[in-house]
Amino acid sequence: MLVVGAAALTVHHVMGHRHFVAIPLLLVPGLVLGVTEYQFREDVGLFSEVATEIAGRPVTMQCQRLTGALLDATSELGYVEFDASGRPADVGRIERDACNNLRAYVHGDKSAPTLDQVIAVDVLSHESHHLAGERDEARTECASIQSLADVAGWLGATSEQAEALAQRDVREIYPRLPTNYQSDDCVMDGPWDLSPGDQHWP
Repeated sequence: MLVVGAAALTVHHVMGHRHFVAIPLLLVPGLVLGVTEYQFREDVGLFSEVATEIAGRPVTMQCQRLTGALLDATSELGYVEFDASGRPADVGRIERDACNNLRAYVHGDKSAPTLDQVIAVDVLSHESHHLAGERDEARTECASIQSLADVAGWLGATSEQAEALAQRDVREIYPRLPTNYQSDDCVMDGPWDLSPGDQHWP
């Protein structure tokens, strides 16, 4: 709307009506908003690509907008809906603060992510595994932490940075999760190890 207003003033200016101050005041914010929206869509597109890779099918990841956050009374950082037959939706959602932290990670140097950024990468991985069809929270989180290095890499981290993020998650985040997100089966060479025998965890 601001860009349209600036364009209208530009036409008036060309036709002889002078708006030297009004044009920049409208055009600059409009351009900034346009660039911001473009970057937002690019980032969400990247998150959807990551989710599609994990889910093994075309899916979309959405980031909650400000209006949605104002109306959201839940404390969930992400969400995937399942139907009555247990089939996941094709769309997952990441809550606004988690999405902002995830975007900050993408655009940061990734050498020293904040704990909130590490959590946000885990949220993307976790919800992507829900989109793959896993409904149980403990199994989903176990698969999620084993995918963290890959997810961080897809978001632009080096192999060393990605591995460090995964290890930090296991040390500092996983033990603090609610009990229904944890399991004794989620250990190296345990029942839920996705690559047993490789001497690597997660």
